[in-house]
Formats: sequence, C-alpha cells, structure tokens
Amino acid sequence: MADLAAARVWIDNWQRMPPCIVANWSLVSSSLPRAIKCFLAQPRKLLEIEREFSSGDPVLVRTAVFGMLHAGRLSAPDLHTQALSLLTSFIAAETKT
Repeated sequence: MADLAAARVWIDNWQRMPPCIVANWSLVSSSLPRAIKCFLAQPRKLLEIEREFSSGDPVLVRTAVFGMLHAGRLSAPDLHTQALSLLTSFIAAETKT
C-alpha cells in the first residue's frame, strides 16, 4: 500500500508541472535557467529560489525550475514522497563530462 501511495504522490506532483511549463516556457529568458542552476549547487527550497530571483516574475522562476526538472537538469527527491509545495527542495543534477 505504501508503494501505491508514494506512486500517487509522484504522479500528482508531475500532473501539476506540465501546464506551467507549456504555458510559460517561451517567456523564460535563456539566462534564468543558467542562474538557477548555479544557485542550486546545494539543495534549496522552491520558496528560496523564488526569493533569490524575486526581481522577475515568480511564475517564470517556477516555470524555469519545473522545466529544468523535466529536462533532468535539476532533481527533487522529495517529490517521490511529498506533495509539491514551496518547501520542496531542488538541487542541480550531476552532469556527466
């Protein structure tokens, strides 16, 4: 049962992100994802990310985070077991060279 509940949380979290990505990705500047990735050298909560980049539209910051997560440039292990919120932590994904 716990596996099913965890899967439900994961699926519910991913259902919330694509509408944001699809509706707003074209409005995200190319520099924003780069800046966010640098900022996320250590885990940071979504709230912290939005505050750090508060000079921009928080919807676009969130769109950049979700888009980067979708592309594999960020990770958020909490999303497997906890509902997406401003307290969800994100970190830059390891890059292979």
